[in-house]
Amino acid sequence: MKYYRLIVQLAALALFVAPSANAQEDTPVSGKVTTTQKTALKTAPKAPSAAVMMLAPNTDLRWVMGDHKGKYVRVMVPKGPSGWVLESDVRKVAEPDLSDIALAGTAQPCVSPETLDACTTTKPTGCSQANSAHGLANQLKRTVPPEGTPTTLNFDTFSQLQSAAVELEDQGVEIPPSDRDQIKSIETAEGTVGEGSRVRLMAFFSVGKPHANTGESVNCNLKTEVNNDIHISVSESEDASEFEGIVVEMIPQDRPTKWTSTNVRKLRGKLLLIEGGLLYDNLHFANGDAANPVPRQPKRFSLWEIHPVESVKVCKKADNQCDPDRASDWKAF
Repeated sequence: MKYYRLIVQLAALALFVAPSANAQEDTPVSGKVTTTQKTALKTAPKAPSAAVMMLAPNTDLRWVMGDHKGKYVRVMVPKGPSGWVLESDVRKVAEPDLSDIALAGTAQPCVSPETLDACTTTKPTGCSQANSAHGLANQLKRTVPPEGTPTTLNFDTFSQLQSAAVELEDQGVEIPPSDRDQIKSIETAEGTVGEGSRVRLMAFFSVGKPHANTGESVNCNLKTEVNNDIHISVSESEDASEFEGIVVEMIPQDRPTKWTSTNVRKLRGKLLLIEGGLLYDNLHFANGDAANPVPRQPKRFSLWEIHPVESVKVCKKADNQCDPDRASDWKAF
């Protein structure tokens, strides 16, 4: 039995080192540590870095992705900020369950026939049960926002939304369906918006490459690009890294034929006006620190996405001085 467990753990570790895109999308991984004495939650794993807050002895913390660097471990206060604490100031209660990643990485299609049409019409919550936390998240990923005038956001808005969400919901965990209502109406400088709102954003592609996911619960674990979301990192300037951006996703349901990852990549360097539904992607961790990236997580400073993307328009002006409210400045992609 001990040898069997060792084999399972080694297989899980191998997948953790190089997981599938499905594992990245669907598997939050945290361990647990408890402070043994008063200690500082710091912004970076270095002694001179600023303290986010002081933590009292016997404070339970989530150990984010089991990550550690030097003398520090990466932790998160439940429904609170994340940061780093001295490893010597905590007791490790639970290691991250790597076997969950192994299971996610081998997930098979859950619909018959194995087609996107069958997934869309018979499984509105994908491979997850209806009324479950994950099922609702899957359903929201497919939900087209109500018709009407979108709220124009900017990248600072996404920072505001992330700060608000940290106080209301958690990252890297399932959110109970009853709790998601808390993020439907958040005050920002651009107006009151939240999950499900129709929004738009002027943005450039980040340095990273747009790509199709390789199988997710929301799309019944089907393979190939035509059955999966296209994941795109966008940012405020065309030379910005993914760490400075957010994610927008084109879902496969009713996706225009021209919207392929190959064609989408041709938009690099162009100012875009992206419109769609606002979504809080709770099954990840915010990952905006390029010096200390979260392992195996998409690079982005906010978990708020435009998902699904409903419209993409390209600025016609060479100097990129396009006005989101002036239709003549834009052409449809």
